[in-house]
Amino acid sequence: MKMLMIHAWNETERSYRGRFSSLFSYPSLTLAAMYPLIPDEIFETIDVVDEKSSRVCYDKIKYDLVIISADTSSAITAYRHSEEFRKRGSYTVIGGYHASAMPDEALLHCDTVIIGPAENSLPKFCSDFRDGTPENIYKDYNVSAADFPVPVRNKQSKRHSLDIPGIIADRGCDNHCRYCSMSIMWKSDPRPVDDVIDELRSLRTRMVIFYDPNFFAKREYAIKLMRAMQPLKILWASNATADFGNDHELMQAAYDSGCRGVLLGLESLNSESLKNAAKRFNDSDRYKQIIDNLHSHGIAVNGCFVLGFDSDTEEELLKLPARIDNLGLDLCRFALLTPYPGTRYFDDYDKAGRIITKDWSQYTQKNVVFRPANMTPERLESISRQVWHETFSWRRIFKRTFSSPWKLKPYIFVLLGANIGFRFLGNDKECRK
Repeated sequence: MKMLMIHAWNETERSYRGRFSSLFSYPSLTLAAMYPLIPDEIFETIDVVDEKSSRVCYDKIKYDLVIISADTSSAITAYRHSEEFRKRGSYTVIGGYHASAMPDEALLHCDTVIIGPAENSLPKFCSDFRDGTPENIYKDYNVSAADFPVPVRNKQSKRHSLDIPGIIADRGCDNHCRYCSMSIMWKSDPRPVDDVIDELRSLRTRMVIFYDPNFFAKREYAIKLMRAMQPLKILWASNATADFGNDHELMQAAYDSGCRGVLLGLESLNSESLKNAAKRFNDSDRYKQIIDNLHSHGIAVNGCFVLGFDSDTEEELLKLPARIDNLGLDLCRFALLTPYPGTRYFDDYDKAGRIITKDWSQYTQKNVVFRPANMTPERLESISRQVWHETFSWRRIFKRTFSSPWKLKPYIFVLLGANIGFRFLGNDKECRK
């Protein structure tokens, strides 16, 4: 039997496959992590297609089974692929964030839906498929990080991406912010430290990016892992929450182990917005001190912001570029608030009649898909474009870069490249409506 695995992408998100995407876009681990879950000796051929770098061909090979992973913005693309392959006699499976949130919808377009993590469900489905007894729904959250296989990275596409490998120690998060869909897929369950260290050694690299949503969430685990990383002399970056910048012992341990940058989900400079979003740390007045603390430990900061909370006003949002200057961030990026299916925001807005489209291809964080509280959807999109344009003026890019703790070689080229890449990400044609 022949099988095809697809990581679906929204074809309108051109900036992630353009000439500047290698400055800011991370290589996906999705297919590399799925591949070792396939039981041996069932399929004579297993092909993989990551649409970030490759195209799906319906007629080149006749596949018995097609498995597709998709998020919300790529769900319609995944449905189209599934339907086309079904016309050609293939059995199709869809998994990922969107199918996990809306399995009944996904089942209208495929034969089987895998809800949540695939570690147990995918091998079970493959065995059932071989035996001719596949079920419509597979769901098993009772997985252990100790059993996670190492991604098969030769099945991973690196085209259009940073040439820095990614790795995961804990793919879950216990914060449950109202806009976040993380809990649809994963629970927080750190891998054994020795497993992470073995994988890091196998990468034979000088720099890695941890994809963990909050690397420092479990403090004692993070310290144990970082101490084990010190002899490797690998430079690394990760995601973190703002309160990481209040813990000097943890920051120093991070630097000593090679950490040189963190992405902080600051989300808003309005504390009321942070509280309404159920952010655990919601004191935006302390952001400046937090960033200064991180800089004092030699760690650069990428601050991420969400535009469109109910407490946001036009006046406040238009001040963001100047306020970001005052914070002293090394890098920043913006996203329009997007209430994804499965999140509390989606449920609340849907019940209130505030969702204005369920065309999932619009759920890219660059389009307003709900009715904001204090402005029209069109005005919020316009402000988002203006804020991005002003924040990534050439003057501000160079000021951020040459004021950063990363201003020494070779890091400065990474930081400058990321700032330039984000400039073009914000100017993507998709945003120009």
